Amino acid sequence: MDDEVNADDRGADDTAPRPGAPALEKGLDLLEALAAEPGGITQKQLAARVGRSVGEIFRMLGVLERRGYVARNPKTGEYGLTLRLFQLGTQHPPTRRLQQAALPVMEALAAQVALACHLSMASGEHFLIVAQAEPDRPMGWTVRLGAVFPLSTHLVSARILTAFQREPRRGEMVRIMAQRDDLPVDDILARLEGIAATGHDVAPSETAPGLTDMSAPILDPSGLAVAALSLPYLPQRGNTVSLAEALAALREAAARISEQIGGPAG
Repeated sequence: MDDEVNADDRGADDTAPRPGAPALEKGLDLLEALAAEPGGITQKQLAARVGRSVGEIFRMLGVLERRGYVARNPKTGEYGLTLRLFQLGTQHPPTRRLQQAALPVMEALAAQVALACHLSMASGEHFLIVAQAEPDRPMGWTVRLGAVFPLSTHLVSARILTAFQREPRRGEMVRIMAQRDDLPVDDILARLEGIAATGHDVAPSETAPGLTDMSAPILDPSGLAVAALSLPYLPQRGNTVSLAEALAALREAAARISEQIGGPAG
């Protein structure tokens, strides 16, 4: 009886030692270190980062790689996180709530402007399409649900997701863009400052001639972008919605979604 009481007391005492799980701790240390690394990192560097020997992390890295959580660059030998954790995160209730809040608004937007729209969320050096809505038309330009794209200044969703962040995350994203696109950091920052001041981004597509890309942020209660609502504007016969009208509808839809998740009212 005394043993039971003592065991209960130890469980209730936050300062008492608790049993650990060394292997789990080691795996979490590796994942957290990789998540904090904007680029790749070698096994030796990673071992030093987590305060362990190369031998200690060798097998754990192998398991994480086999399970798809990390990937090794065959040319450089550097390790980096995959989108596996992010894809798991999309099954988490907060992401589902965002999708549930966004989809009805997106479907109404697609019907209103007769164009497809999509919702993007950032993860590390990439962003993922987590929701998509199409109009009831036989043809059009769409972006595939679940598609993964790099953080690049050439992509409107990436620009929006980066423009509406705070340091240090914004700086990390800008450095990724600068390295990937071989552009000066100051040039990227100047463009992002303009986007943040305007509250949206609209520009000729840098990847698909003939399209005009437009995007607006989905903002959380602190005013940071948790997602980007984007709409590729493609003029079509029979669609009388102008670019200006499509942009206004997009901004209104983004504001409605933001408000539904507790963000600032439009």
